[in-house]
Amino acid sequence: MFRFRRFQTRLLVLFLALFTLSQAIALGLTSWAGRAAAQDEIHTALEVAAGVFGSLLEEREARLLQAAVLLADDFAFKSAYATRDAATIESMLHNHGTRIGADAMYLLSLDSEVIASTLSGAREGMDFMHPELLQAATEDPYGEAGAIVLIGDQPYQLVVVPLLIPMHDAWVVVGFRLGAGFTSHFRELTQSEISILSADADRWRVLSTSLPEAAARALPAVLAGEAWRDGAAFNLSLAGETQVSLLQEMGVDDHRRLLVGMHRSLDVAMAPYRRLQQVLLVLLLGGLVLTALGATWVSRQVSKPVRQLRSGAERIEQGDYQARVAIRQADELGALGEAFNRMARGLEERDRVRGLLGKVVSPAIAEELLARDIELGGEEREATVLFSDIVGFTPLAETVPPARLLDLLNRYLTRISADIEAEGGVIDKYIGDAVMALFGAPLTQPDHPERAVRAAMAMVSSVQAMNRETPEHMATLRLGAGINSGTVVAGNMGSRSRLNYTVVGDAVNLASRLEGLTRHYRVDILVSDATRRQCPSIVFRELDRVQVKGRQGVVGIHEPLGTRGRLDSHLHQRLVLFGEGLAHYRQQRWDEAETTFQELAGVEPNGPASVYLARIRAFREQAPPADWDAVTRIAGK
Repeated sequence: MFRFRRFQTRLLVLFLALFTLSQAIALGLTSWAGRAAAQDEIHTALEVAAGVFGSLLEEREARLLQAAVLLADDFAFKSAYATRDAATIESMLHNHGTRIGADAMYLLSLDSEVIASTLSGAREGMDFMHPELLQAATEDPYGEAGAIVLIGDQPYQLVVVPLLIPMHDAWVVVGFRLGAGFTSHFRELTQSEISILSADADRWRVLSTSLPEAAARALPAVLAGEAWRDGAAFNLSLAGETQVSLLQEMGVDDHRRLLVGMHRSLDVAMAPYRRLQQVLLVLLLGGLVLTALGATWVSRQVSKPVRQLRSGAERIEQGDYQARVAIRQADELGALGEAFNRMARGLEERDRVRGLLGKVVSPAIAEELLARDIELGGEEREATVLFSDIVGFTPLAETVPPARLLDLLNRYLTRISADIEAEGGVIDKYIGDAVMALFGAPLTQPDHPERAVRAAMAMVSSVQAMNRETPEHMATLRLGAGINSGTVVAGNMGSRSRLNYTVVGDAVNLASRLEGLTRHYRVDILVSDATRRQCPSIVFRELDRVQVKGRQGVVGIHEPLGTRGRLDSHLHQRLVLFGEGLAHYRQQRWDEAETTFQELAGVEPNGPASVYLARIRAFREQAPPADWDAVTRIAGK
């Protein structure tokens, strides 16, 4: 067995071997994991793209059916049809098609003959080339049908509805072409390429695609030689690039299968991993050199202090307890030399002080911890949680110099902390500009919901006063606070070596969500139903019913306006107007709701009324579903 004579050589070989092995393993794992991750990412993206494609077709079919039904029910169109003047009918088809953006419009007789059409190739008296679509509509109880078909060599999405005068007398056919506009829109939505193809035996044709020209030309020949399964992703080599593709059947037309293919470039997805491999290779080469130099230096630094420690230990062994070592390195060996000299003097006291400072953040919490054994665990209790932060703090931090920002933040936290403590609240933690405060824990307070709301209103007043005192060249602050009451688990949480008294639970999460919603509803404070019901002395206005992300239940949200019996006429007017507008809105009386919220917006121009005005405009453009329950579902945090 080979034995090293020098410690320095042993370290050098060991470091070089370990470094080379670790880098080689990292390179291999990076290559394997990168390709696997890229494949998984692309497969997921293609499955999502396939779902988007289906949704787009359903949406377009619904639009086509709506447009066709509107045309079929149009009195002027029925009158034009009664004249049997093909030119007049064709002109109306063109006009209607232009309005809805349709690419194909037909009026067909019950015998499937073309009466009029917007397509140049479909002349009066010709047989409609897709009678199976009319047959499907005949079998439908509503006389409606839709399909993707070929007109010439172009794919179209067509729908057919009956023309009733008053009995079924003709067919109205409306369609969109699945061409370059559709593929471009799909690529923008999904960041995936799309191809619409036809297949006859082993002969493939690209009908429409968003792929680059070279890849589109190569696609038919490559697909002809591939074995694929419907809905399963597979790899294709197109124009020198690997594309992960997913094919789905859309039906058969004119004896040709119609398919849609979604594609994503594996080479593009792998590019970040290849760059990482190149960086690792450079690091490997540079690291080998640095490791050799470092091992040489380390061995020298280690051997000398080790000899000193050995000499000192031998003197201690002989009874010379005055022995000292002089190791002036600022590393582990230096620390070992200091420990040898000090013999752990002062460590116990320092650890005890540091532990207490790390565990106690509030006098109330300190009393709670000292009253019982300090251990992990908690108990259920009713409490109110308040979250607050500065709205727009991130852009504020980018514009205000650091020293001035720190001064501003310290003055802000000093004021609002005093407001919280004045109502008996306990500050659980500061998170930058954010504050989490507890009411009812660890100290029991029967009226903790009212205390929390009063504290939040006092915090808003303090921030407003602070803004008035702040010079014009300084930033103006705005507070956002969320409050919720409920059952929480309160106690010491963390690890055995470091713990923190706090509360957790669904009630805490909801309070945090409400704080984030203050920006959306443009108010300073948002309070949940659970808190509002326990605050009889405070007047609130209901703002909405929401379902926040991660919770199944619906919660009402409210804004505190002031103490009951002390509201001035302006606040009372805002309360009444908002209540009337909200009632009209929930009953879908858009005109009355809009009038009321516009009047309210004149009183508070940047308040929650503007949020509802925007919703009303959106609902005018697209009506809510039939089962609309006037609940706002919040997708983000």
